[in-house]
Amino acid sequence: MSVALSDPTIITRSVRSRVPAATDRLALIDSTGTIVAVNKNWSDLAKSTGAMLRDVGPGVNYLEICRRASSSCSTAREAFAGIRSVLREKSPSFVMDYAAEVASRQSYFRMVATPFCHGAAQAAIVHIDITELQLSREKSLARVREFARRLIHAQEEERERIAREIHDDLGNRIALLSFSVHCLINRRRKQDSHDLHDVLHKITDLSDALRQLSHCLHPHLLRHFGVSAALKVLCEEFGRTSGIHLDVTIPDEVTHLSEERALCIFRVTQECLQNIAKHSEATTASVVLEYVPKHIRLRVTDSGRGFVTSAPLQKTGLGFTSMKERVICIRGQLEVRSAPGEGTEVRVTIPLSDSDQL
Repeated sequence: MSVALSDPTIITRSVRSRVPAATDRLALIDSTGTIVAVNKNWSDLAKSTGAMLRDVGPGVNYLEICRRASSSCSTAREAFAGIRSVLREKSPSFVMDYAAEVASRQSYFRMVATPFCHGAAQAAIVHIDITELQLSREKSLARVREFARRLIHAQEEERERIAREIHDDLGNRIALLSFSVHCLINRRRKQDSHDLHDVLHKITDLSDALRQLSHCLHPHLLRHFGVSAALKVLCEEFGRTSGIHLDVTIPDEVTHLSEERALCIFRVTQECLQNIAKHSEATTASVVLEYVPKHIRLRVTDSGRGFVTSAPLQKTGLGFTSMKERVICIRGQLEVRSAPGEGTEVRVTIPLSDSDQL
């Protein structure tokens, strides 16, 4: 007969050696997943989450509860697969963290399933409150994100300063030098000005290189004309200098996108295109910027040699790390899909804030 645990202390001591935390919310299930016993804390947790004990107490098939909920809940789906794996002795244990509404507040728990033979019981299910730990992690993550955000802002400010120095100081000096050479050419005989024409040509090349460097360091188009214009110019320059055919799908205008999000999209695109040119050996590539519900999405793909995604840092240095940090700072997601010989896709999905409107 299924009963509540009359002496949870005995069960707790027995399970504790196999479970890495306190076991204050405990249920035992048989080989089919049916609950054969629970302790009081299990019952209290059920009540606090709005469930009736008859729905999650002795005699109820816990696996069946998870299975029914799995169609609409990924957490339940994961729990069902993990507990069943333990019961079938395919896994020595199962651990999963999840969130739940308890007494009108968001709480976090760790579910642990481990083999436990005691009468009809074949496994122990434990729910451990890790709310304080999770909140501490979130605070730490928020501090790390804020630190990364400040580093990125400091980097952009320094890039802007250097770009301004290149444009205003070096650019003006080169312009004066070019003017002086022009004057010398005009004063000399035509047949003697060949060398000066060569010098002038080199000065023009240097000026173009510095201008391009200035634009790469700080995209003035981004601030004055928006992300669409800046991306289109970036893609045009990439196609012209790399020789790689680039398909570009970018809205004519991306309105009211915050400067931080626009800069992130530009820098990620810039890094992706540099990686394609340096590493991919691709002949074609594409850049797509599009709106999806409540998000803006960037996709950069190439037809190159690809790589093993489990080791991107070894292949491309710190580029992917830098992109990921930028995306995380604005609560976005970055996915990299690649395989040897199958090209690469970098997908960035960024949530839009209330102030970001189409």
